[in-house]
Amino acid sequence: MKKNLVSLAVAATVAGTASVAVHAQQFVNPEKTGEVIMFPFYNADNGNATNMHIVNTTKGVKAVKIRFVEYKNSDEVLDFNVYLSPKDHFAFGVIKNPNGTGGAVITADNSCTVPALGSANGDFSGTATEQADGSIVRIQPFVNYQYANSKDIDSSIERTLTGHVEVIEMGVVEDASGGTVKDGTALASSATHGPTGVPASCENLEAAWAAGVWGGTATADPTKDVTAPTGGLYGLAYHINVEDAAAFGFEPTAIDNWATKVEHTNPGSLLPSLASGTPSVVLHEGDGTYATVNMGSGQQATSAALATESLSNDVMVNPALGGETDWVVSFPTKRFHVDLAGQEIEDVIAPFTDEWVGNTGGTSPKEKPACEEVSIAQYDREEAVTAPTNGFSPSPAQAKLSICNEVAVIAMGTGAESALSVETGLTNLSFPYSEGWQKISMAQYAPIASTTSVATDTVEGLPAIGFAAFKVNNGAMSYGNAAEHKTENLVSGFNPG
Repeated sequence: MKKNLVSLAVAATVAGTASVAVHAQQFVNPEKTGEVIMFPFYNADNGNATNMHIVNTTKGVKAVKIRFVEYKNSDEVLDFNVYLSPKDHFAFGVIKNPNGTGGAVITADNSCTVPALGSANGDFSGTATEQADGSIVRIQPFVNYQYANSKDIDSSIERTLTGHVEVIEMGVVEDASGGTVKDGTALASSATHGPTGVPASCENLEAAWAAGVWGGTATADPTKDVTAPTGGLYGLAYHINVEDAAAFGFEPTAIDNWATKVEHTNPGSLLPSLASGTPSVVLHEGDGTYATVNMGSGQQATSAALATESLSNDVMVNPALGGETDWVVSFPTKRFHVDLAGQEIEDVIAPFTDEWVGNTGGTSPKEKPACEEVSIAQYDREEAVTAPTNGFSPSPAQAKLSICNEVAVIAMGTGAESALSVETGLTNLSFPYSEGWQKISMAQYAPIASTTSVATDTVEGLPAIGFAAFKVNNGAMSYGNAAEHKTENLVSGFNPG
């Protein structure tokens, strides 16, 4: 989604004498491929489904972590490993669980996952159903294990109906020297699709974790026969509501050069996370020059890569067209800065300012969201401008213009219907014109500061991604379109030493 980073060839020229080697600097890739891709939104609420594709454009076998996180505090609701064959295309959907009230993953794709989707998982076990054509449809429900058991006031499974998705390349799988699929040691070949479109042996990959080369024994090594990530992943998604006859396509943000070593982990591990990347980042300074900055930690480097002072986009709510507009605003790294108990940090980390507390405890326990104050300017098509004063609804306890959820869906217009047909976590914001545009500014926040002795950069704003979804209602038919938010960044004080 973002805009502010260049190819490594340019970065190498600009970096000059910076203290971190060029190959160790992560950047948001404007070419849309990378080692990490972040979908800003999934929606399984109110009859919606979100179909997603992950593509391996390379000749290597990729070990990839796919993680689904809910909308309030980005608590994990499901993750698994997928092993992508060369040039593989992994397709899945996020739907409402047909046997429950939360979200679920559905797929008929043959790519190997560990665990196999459709497997047992406590109170939220999946199903695998063979179809007439021999294909298998697998459904794996989302879970509330990370935030239930009194940890949060809201421990409902319905909290999983909306959220966002992280896709992290963990490494490139290779065959053991002299290994074969038959003896279970040629793991890259085991994941590779044959002439029928089916991998040679997903069972070998499961065995490698159960009691083999990667896990289950004292001598197991998750890095064996796996080399460092090389990028080349891209993603595509579209939100669809059959009853409303509406669909909206959108793309994820891609971060390349994110890791410098193998990050291959057990399918049940919370790692790697977005905090696991290299601490160095390349940033556009806004004037055609680029800063190479050591941020001190992976989470700060990724936050700096995504940081923006503002989000700008169109708004169309013209009643003559049945117009509706939603803005999706997601903060992929927010939990690492604000969840003191969950992340075991002593205080909120800039650029965020407010703490998340899922359960305040005491005699009157409540949920305390981590709200970030913003300022908003709204324009019509002829430059008339207004600044809303009534704020979002439902509003947080303080009377401020604030965004609180880690995935915010904002329907434009007081009491307006959601273009994306969202109910869970939906808020409204008044818009006085039938058509125009809006700017949400976030530059008042404390900057993310560099830690390297040879650079004095600060990166202002908040790490945000997302898009606007526009809907036109025409009787029984609807027409949808989505456009990524336009961003701006400020990097000041660059000093390459």
